[in-house]
This record gives sequence, C-alpha cells and structure tokens, in this order.
Amino acid sequence: MVRQVNLTGQPVAPGIALGPAFLLRRERKNVPHSTITEASVAGELERLDDAMERTRIDLRYNRRKATRTLGEIVARIFDAHLMIMDDEPTFDSIRDVIRTELVSAEYALYRSLESVARQFDAQKEDLFRDRAQDVRDVGRRILAHLTGAPTDTIGDLHEPAILIASELNPSDVLQMDPEKILGVATDAGGATSHTAILTRTLGVPSVVGLKEITTSCEPGNLVAINGNSGKVLIRPTAKQEEKYREKERHYHQFRDSLLDIRDKQAITKDGHQIELAANIELPDEAKRVVRAGGDGVGLYRTEYLVLAHGGIPSEEVQEKEYRRVAQMLQGRPLVIRTFDLGGDKAFPGAGIKPEANPFLGWRAIRVALDRPEMLLPQLRAILRASPEGNFRIMFPMIGNLEELIAVKAMLAQARAELDSEGVPYDKEIEVGIMVEVPSAALLAHRFAPHVDFFSIGTNDLVQFTLAVDRSNEQVADLHQPFHPAVLQLIDRTVRAGKEAGIWTGLCGELAGNPLATLLLVGLGLDELSTSPSVIPEIKKLILSSTLEESRALAAEALELGTVQEVRDLLLTTMKKRFRDMPIWFGDL
Repeated sequence: MVRQVNLTGQPVAPGIALGPAFLLRRERKNVPHSTITEASVAGELERLDDAMERTRIDLRYNRRKATRTLGEIVARIFDAHLMIMDDEPTFDSIRDVIRTELVSAEYALYRSLESVARQFDAQKEDLFRDRAQDVRDVGRRILAHLTGAPTDTIGDLHEPAILIASELNPSDVLQMDPEKILGVATDAGGATSHTAILTRTLGVPSVVGLKEITTSCEPGNLVAINGNSGKVLIRPTAKQEEKYREKERHYHQFRDSLLDIRDKQAITKDGHQIELAANIELPDEAKRVVRAGGDGVGLYRTEYLVLAHGGIPSEEVQEKEYRRVAQMLQGRPLVIRTFDLGGDKAFPGAGIKPEANPFLGWRAIRVALDRPEMLLPQLRAILRASPEGNFRIMFPMIGNLEELIAVKAMLAQARAELDSEGVPYDKEIEVGIMVEVPSAALLAHRFAPHVDFFSIGTNDLVQFTLAVDRSNEQVADLHQPFHPAVLQLIDRTVRAGKEAGIWTGLCGELAGNPLATLLLVGLGLDELSTSPSVIPEIKKLILSSTLEESRALAAEALELGTVQEVRDLLLTTMKKRFRDMPIWFGDL
C-alpha cells in the first residue's frame, strides 16, 4: 500500500493547488578532485573565463526579464548575483588554485565558492543565508557552462504540475510559467527569502520549509497544497482527492465572488467600519493593494530598499521611490516604517558584528538613533515626498519614552531643515509607533499623548512576550499569537489608544489570519494591515458580521487561560457562522 504523507511548512504565497509532482532534481553534489598538467593550465583558465562570461550573459538576461515582468526593485535581486561575478579577489583566488594546485576549473570553482557559501550558512541572519543561496546559484550556473549541462531545468516541464524542490533559486522562479506551475513546495526557505518574494509576486501558491518533501514524494505523485495554512498532502486517497478538488473548485468560486466586493468598504452589518490596509516591501506591490480593494498601505517595509541598493540609498532615491508608491495608491494612506535594520537584518557597510541574540540586539530604532546619518535623510525624503499623497510615518521597536522623544526630535530637525530650504511638505503628517515590545504595550497610555496612532506588530510582540525565537524551528510551535497574554497586551494597547483619541492598527501576520478577524474587530482595532492577497477574504468576513457579535466573542476570549481554549472558541464560532465560506483554519 502506498504511504500517504502529511507535511506542514511555512505558507508564503496563498492559494490552493492540486496536481502531479514535478521534482526538480538538483542535489548538492561534491565535484570530484581532478588534476591537470602544467600544459593544461592556460586552457583551464580560458575555460573558466568563457564559462564566467556565459554566466554574466545569463544573469543580465534574467535581470532584464525580471524588470519587464516583476519590476525594477525585484530585478535588483539579480544584481547580487552580478556583484558576486564582479568579486575579483574571489575569482583570482580560484585562478590561483588552478595554477598552483594543478586542478580542474570545475574543482577549483566548486571548492572555493562552496567555502564562501558555508561561511554565510553559519550566520544566523536571514540576509546572509540568502547570500549563501546566491553564491551557490552563481556557482551552479558557471559549473553548468563548464560541463555543458543544461541550466534551464524547469524548462523540462511541459504539463501543469506541482513543483517540488529542495530549494529554488531566483533564476528558477523566473523560468516558471504560471500556467504550468500549479504550486510550489520546497524543503528549505523562509517567508523573507528571495524565492518567497518572487512566488508571491507571481501569484503561485507556495509552501516552504517542509524539510522532507523531496524525500517523501516521487515524480507524478498527486500532491495537494494549501498556501494559506502551509499544509501539504502527498498521495491522497481517491476519496480525499475528490474532496480536495471540490474544495479547490469552491475556493476559486469564492475568490471570483470576492470581485463583487472589491470596491466596497469593510463595514460590519451594524455599520462599523474597519480600515483594511496592506503590508508591502516592494514598491510595485502597491498596485496589488489597489487591485485587491485595499484602503491603503499600513506597513511599507523600507529596509528592502537598502538590500536592493546594497546600502542606504540617497535621500533623492528614497524620495523618488516614496513618491512612486504614493502615486500608485492614488491618495490612499501610506504608512512608511523607518528602516528596521540591524540584528537579523544586517546591511552592507554597517560594521555589524554577529550577536548571540540578534532579535534582542542592535536593531531598528536603536540603530537609527546611533546612526542619525541614516535616519535623518530618510525622514527628509518622506517629508519631501509627502505632498504626493497621504503619508504617515511609523517608528519601529520603540521600547521606552526616551526613544520616542529622541526620534521625534530628529523629525523636528528634518522639518526645520526643509523649512529653511523652502521645501514644501505635509505639515499635518501623522506620526506613530509600532507596538511590538511588551514595555510599549504596558505603557501605551504613556506613549499615546505623543503620537497619532499605534500599529501593533504581533510577530515580534509574540516572541518577546513568550520568550520564543520565531526563527528557531525547535520552539516554533510555542510562537502562539492566540496566547492569552498576547491578547491582553493587544487589548491594553487598544484601550489606551481610544482613551487618548488616537487610532490603533495591527500589522502582524495575525491580521491576515481569517480565524482572528472577528476577534480583532471585537478587541476594537481600527485598522488591519495584511498581505494584499488576503484582503478580499478578510473584507468578506467583516461585511458578513456585526460589531456586537465580535465584541461578545472578544470578551469571551479574554477570559480564557490557554491557547487551545482560545483556538477552540474561534474555530467553533467561525465554522458555525461561516459554514459556506471556504476559509481553512489549518485543515486541508
């Protein structure tokens, strides 16, 4: 009997998919030690240079294609690959190995680049781990040209299928035809990887971090993917297949029905309005916000500009990008979070040393206050761009009142400089903070008089409150946003905001979880900011409910003592009230 396999990973691109498995076989094999003669050295060097030039041509093509199909900012991912190719010291050392050790170009290249990649693998920061993937991708391409192996592996797919791989490189994703790739499932990867960004942009349902998908699945096996919950089912029974195909049909019908509410506001049946915004990191994602019927951008993660430019972009470059996003939003609110860098998001030229606990270290507002030459130009750029739209400024990881007073002083300095230069800007621009440190939630009533809004970042708030590193797989199951302590902190923050007459939003992953929607509305959130792709589903839930019933649900949840009790309450309530809506709460 064929064994059925159930796996759970990290959902990175929403959607439902069912189809045969196409396995991308790319095992990381050792290149054998192969020696050459003195007379062959010149030929090996020439082979290496030829393969490198062919690889440069590939990468330039990929960049042009990415620019056409995905936008300039996404295309800059491939600049990292070109920068590796331009790293002369690395490739000079490879040439030296060929000359001095009399080994083949393949072996010298593999040994040198794998050593570099492993150094990046050893780092805890996601940025460095992505860099390791970039190095291996470049090395794979050069090796392919050296050996004559094909580089376009996904091009072998001729029929619609679920793409299964150990990991995907950005160049792999560019080859994907959305008409043939029904979904993506990988052993490795995370929500912030280049691959995740690209698959979300292409709109292909994807689940990563499954660890054993490639060893559990054979080519042609039927695979079901839930890009909303992260569940993957391999070799379903005939009964399960039919049930899942029905869910897939129902899901697509439901998605089509959401087109009718795209231009409606998220107003409950008893007249209470919630602002539904979106989180973005790529400027071109603003177009998706408008297409999804979003009310604006509740979180613009500007640090991606730093990663894309290889350093802090100039004030002029930033102003241009912020204006472009505002233009695409057509007057909708744009909440720009100042750079959340440092810690696990190191940036070029910063001189950041490895930290034992990067999430608790030198990051976000701590970096900004220590590096005013980074924050001040960003504040000036935001202010200069502000006449273009409805801008709001948000500071991350504020933990005490002194930090808030200090960054507001820097904002006042930026205003004074622009005033002296005669540069116009929005004098009434709103200023807020992310509430993601428990101290900020506990002292929200102290912060409220100094800001125009709060935006609760539940991803960090959960890990700091529960002492759980959300990037640590060994304790990932303890990172529970429905923990009663987290709900109490959200409730406390909202109440402080209402007492001060300011609005409170929530921009963490919890905002995009349909299971949490009525709870968050009942807790009194004025704004929910999530992925553009789930805005229609969240809006449908709000339109189909009342504020009164949501308040009753929240009041009951706040009295519970365990995560399981909260989840059971929410599951029972949602399945009872929305029986006909194909929104899955973790099940296939």
